[in-house]
Order: sequence, then structure tokens, then C-alpha cells
Amino acid sequence: MEILREILLALHLIGMAIIVGGYFTLIRSPKVAPGMLHGAYLQLITGLLLLTIAEMGDGNVNHMKIGIKLLIAILVTVFAFIGNKKQKAFAAGSAANVAPAGGGTDGAVATAVKNPSATMAHLVFAGAIINVLVAVFVH
Repeated sequence: MEILREILLALHLIGMAIIVGGYFTLIRSPKVAPGMLHGAYLQLITGLLLLTIAEMGDGNVNHMKIGIKLLIAILVTVFAFIGNKKQKAFAAGSAANVAPAGGGTDGAVATAVKNPSATMAHLVFAGAIINVLVAVFVH
């Protein structure tokens, strides 16, 4: 059971690294990348599995800490899902509005539009960091 817990913990940390790394790779023009959504799913699922293993053990589980972490993880996953949907819609819309080969002003306007999933990317990143801080500092 300890080996399973260690594997799940490693996957849980990899999920967090995917979210944070995905954010930092796109920091100049932030958007929710599909990897960030997958990292959020991985964190949520492995976190629930780690909780199940902890509940089955003999140790004492801090339910307040777990509740806070679960709430934040659900919010991060929802923000990543919404941001990914907005990003896909934006990409599909901008692909349909590509300027013709001759140029024109429409192409310049289309590139000046702010990415709609930038706010969600910031929220996903901030939620992941807050979740780490809760894990480390709340006893």
C-alpha cells in the first residue's frame, strides 16, 4: 500500500508541475493550454485517491485541510475547463477570420484581440499555488 501511495503522490506532484510549467511556458501571452487541464484532472483524481488511502490507514486525517484543498482543486479544475473551452472557441474563431493572402486591416485587428482564457490561466496558476501553500502550512 505504501508503494501505491508513493506512486500516487508522485503523480499528484507531476500534475501540479504540469499546471505551473504550462503557465510559465506561456507567461508572455497566458492562456489555458490543454496540458494545464490534464494536470488539473490528474491533481484532482490522485488527490482523491490519496485521501482514500489515508482514510483506510490508521493515521489521523485533517478533514479541514482536506476540505479546503478539495475545494481549491475543484475550482482549479473548473477554471481550467472553462479556460480550455474559451481557448478552443477563440482558436476556432480566429482561424475562421484569417486575413486573405493580400493582407488588409482585418488581420491586424484579429491579432490585437486579447486572449480570452488569460484570466482563467492566472486563476488556475494561483489556485495551484494556493493549494501547495495550504498543503505545506496548514496542519
